[in-house]
Amino acid sequence: ESLVASDACGGTMLLRSARGALGLSHGRVRCMSRVGRVPVKLPEAVSVRVEPYAAGSLHPIKPPTAHRLRQMMKRRPDKDSFQAFGTPHRVVVNGPLGEIAVPVHSFVDVAQPDAETLQVSAKCGGTTRLGKTMWGTTKSYIANAVRGVSQGFRKDLELQGVGFRARIEKADGALYPVETLVLRLGFTNELQLPVPPGIEISCPTQTTIAVFGFRKRQVGMVAAQIRRFRPPDAYKGKGVRYVDEVVRLKPGKRR
Repeated sequence: ESLVASDACGGTMLLRSARGALGLSHGRVRCMSRVGRVPVKLPEAVSVRVEPYAAGSLHPIKPPTAHRLRQMMKRRPDKDSFQAFGTPHRVVVNGPLGEIAVPVHSFVDVAQPDAETLQVSAKCGGTTRLGKTMWGTTKSYIANAVRGVSQGFRKDLELQGVGFRARIEKADGALYPVETLVLRLGFTNELQLPVPPGIEISCPTQTTIAVFGFRKRQVGMVAAQIRRFRPPDAYKGKGVRYVDEVVRLKPGKRR
């Protein structure tokens, strides 16, 4: 038998027994969530504050018992476990492009050791199913918010097909001008998509579309909605696709 010191997971002692001794197999314990333990870097133009939720903004729950808390740590997060382990917080990220508030589960802690980094950690150290689920997820949400308010996200699409065109039309609405994406995709009528708030859509050429915004989820949803108007054909590839998207074509009928 030999005791071997662990590596980058924080100095955990690993017990490696000889094969067959005491019926124990070789194994090692490591910290979970290689994504969550990496700190979030904050640019100079981005400010972050961690604030608790107001008491009236959360739905009341029954105080959980110790057994119920143990059961919550074995399952995926839900609305009850969101505030069962303490007061949940939210991280408000403010930058040149806007402001995003990221909700933080009560089983996750967010600390700011200095002005340039943000550290996310789970209260269990990543040893439970709830901790494994929320640790890396919360860190990724915060990192996407920091990048969104500082740089933004962009999705590029292209039209492939004879006569397929895209343009932006501006119409004066009742209170503010409304931009509309107009698509000609081979149908009888032109397709129109009003540009939602917080999203910028441009057409560098007649066959390319650029979707820009500071919320990653919203940018992806708008780009997917545009692509859904006419997905790439399975045989000729005609339709709306993402730039650099690989479309596998089916072979046609053979005589």
